[in-house]
Amino acid sequence: MPDTTRVALYGALITVLALFGGLFLGVVAGNFVFEALPGHSVMSPDPVHITLAAIPAVAGLLAGAAVWGVLFGRLVATQDRRRAAIAGILGFAPITVLLGVVLQLLEPIALVRLGAFVPLHRLFTLLFVPTAFLIAGISAWVLGVGLREQAALRLFWQVGVAAAVAFLAVNLTMEAFGWIVGGPN
Repeated sequence: MPDTTRVALYGALITVLALFGGLFLGVVAGNFVFEALPGHSVMSPDPVHITLAAIPAVAGLLAGAAVWGVLFGRLVATQDRRRAAIAGILGFAPITVLLGVVLQLLEPIALVRLGAFVPLHRLFTLLFVPTAFLIAGISAWVLGVGLREQAALRLFWQVGVAAAVAFLAVNLTMEAFGWIVGGPN
């Protein structure tokens, strides 16, 4: 296997394990906290309950991003693990939170304006493929800048396009097997 292919696969693997893993574990821990709090209610959640449950979720997001930065730092042979961790956090967390908020605002508008013309599963694809591109591309660019890599801008395009294509491929594969976002069951 050529070295560039090995590096790309390693990069994809650590991205999934660190970023998705950190976020997943954080959300699971946040859910446990929410469920353990006395007087919680899913129908009308108290802002205090939401805030307390968000703390482990955000911690998981930040920890996963830090691990991702450190592992990518090792990939490019940097000795400054602290800088790599900070670059990972600054690359992933802000853009992910920002685009999460933007999607929360855009989804209802898009559904009202386009819902009659575009099926829900296509609307999902139209919103989330560019989001995957931006999160991955901006995260890689910031990480590249943080690690003082000359190819930071190239990382933006390469990683962004790879993430968008991968997201689209997974989305269409799931659809081909009958797992349609917004579909029945």
